[in-house]
Parts: sequence; C-alpha cells; structure tokens
Amino acid sequence: MALGPLELIVLTFPAARLNDGVLATLDRLHGAPALRVVDVLVVRTDAAGGACPVELSELPGLGPDAALSRLATGLITETNIDEVGELVDDETDALAVLVEHLWVNDLASEVASTDGTVLALMHIPNALAAVGGP
Repeated sequence: MALGPLELIVLTFPAARLNDGVLATLDRLHGAPALRVVDVLVVRTDAAGGACPVELSELPGLGPDAALSRLATGLITETNIDEVGELVDDETDALAVLVEHLWVNDLASEVASTDGTVLALMHIPNALAAVGGP
C-alpha cells in the first residue's frame, strides 16, 4: 500500500502525564477524512539519555484491547525514536504521531489533471506561536 505525504508530529508533556483528553483527540483524529493517523507511540528517555518507545497499549489504564491500540503500526522507526529522544529529557515524555495527509493526494490528482505536479512539501515549525496560537 502506497502512503501519501507523511509527517511526524512530536508533542511533549511531563513524564507519565498523558491524559484522557489527548487520547480522545487521537481517537477522533483517527477517523478524520483529511488525514490518517498512521502510527503513535510515546518516547521516554532515561537519565543516561537512552530513548525507549512505549506503545499506547502499555500505558496505565490502557491495554492491548483498548481502541487506541489499533493506532500502533510500527512505522515510526528506531531512527525516529532516537531523534525524538534527543529532544526530551528524562522528566519529559514525547508523543510521536505519524500522520498521512490524505488531502494532498486528492489535491495532487486534480493538479495532475492540469499537467501539474506537487512541487514541494514544507513544514513551518512554530507556526502557532507566529500567529498568536496556544
């Protein structure tokens, strides 16, 4: 199965404080028509800086039968985990969410019908702060 443009979004929070609101939002996004949550995991580091992936099903209160367990696919690589681990310390966890931008495929098909192509995909970090967001 070919995937469209993927983006790894990393959010941080105090260690072991992932709450039900975050999980509910992930569940809602999983069914969104414009994007697809492809993989999700929590990255924890130890005092020595080693990164360790934690599947959602391993979190307290969730188990392998939890609805969100279906979001774990293993597409976030060991290299991704190490890179995310470098961004956080042992008192901070990171939520790594790999999303597929389905809408880009739809738009690209329409552009292709005009003999056009997707020229680039660019990420603008900290865009929320630049426009006065949260």
